This record gives sequence, structure tokens and C-alpha cells, in this order.
Amino acid sequence: MSNNAEFTLFDFNDETLDHAAKVLGEARTSHGRSTRIDLQKKSVQRLLKEANKPGKNIKFDFIYCAGLFDYLSDRVCKELFRVFYEWIAEGGLVLATNVVDCKPFRHMLEFVLDWHLIYRDRKQAAALLPEAPTPLDATFKCDDTGVNHFIEVRKPRHG
Repeated sequence: MSNNAEFTLFDFNDETLDHAAKVLGEARTSHGRSTRIDLQKKSVQRLLKEANKPGKNIKFDFIYCAGLFDYLSDRVCKELFRVFYEWIAEGGLVLATNVVDCKPFRHMLEFVLDWHLIYRDRKQAAALLPEAPTPLDATFKCDDTGVNHFIEVRKPRHG
């Protein structure tokens, strides 16, 4: 944790935000840092609505979206990726995750736990990337289990 870093976390769930505040606050204190931590309670719909308002000039070096795409439609994921790409600074990185069809675990998740996810393969994940005037610097990776896709998009530096 650095005094020069800032963290902005968005979630719709109070319990998640409370946990993040506790863990990050403890890390900041234990390392004697003054890192700025901004926790914002927002739904995806509200985040997208506010992101489309004129005059927003948000720039992040890194955006990490884990687990969210597993529950959202292609249309919403594509719009989120568009917003994230707008928000990322030149040279910055957007990293999103999505699960692939993980047989035989999918059946256990759905039938035993009643937990339904939206699975996307690499081609389907690539279709979520934002439109850009030049080809995006995008890479697709999997974790060691082969279950989790990591979609990385780096915004080029200009000049």
C-alpha cells in the first residue's frame, strides 16, 4: 500500500463495502500509510447512468472487475467495458473476469446450490470489448483451473 495510491471501490452491497473498508483500513494503518480509500455504494445501473452524464472526467490507472460479468447480460457487460475503457488513463489496464463452462462443476452449482452463472468462452468474451477506432490491445488468459477467464485491455499511450 502506498501513500501515492488511491482506491475507489464500487459495490451495491453494504456488507461487501463494510468488509472492504475494514480490510483496507487495517492494511493502511498497519503499514502507516495515508492511502485514500473511496467506497461508493452503486448498482451497475446507477454506475452506468452516472457515467454517461456529461462532464465526467474520471481517470484510473487500473480497473478490476471480478465476478460481475458472471451475472450480467452481454449488452450490460459491453456497456460496462465501454465505460471502463473511457475511465482508464493512457497506459492503464482494465481487467475483467468471467467463468467458462466448468463441467462437471456447473451441474453441481446449478442443481445442488441453485447458483446460475452466465458462462462465456473466449470468443464470447471478446464480443464484450468496446468499439475503438484502432484495434484494442486485448489479451485473454485463464487461471490454472481453466475455469476463470481474465480479459485484459490496455489503453495505448499517445504521443
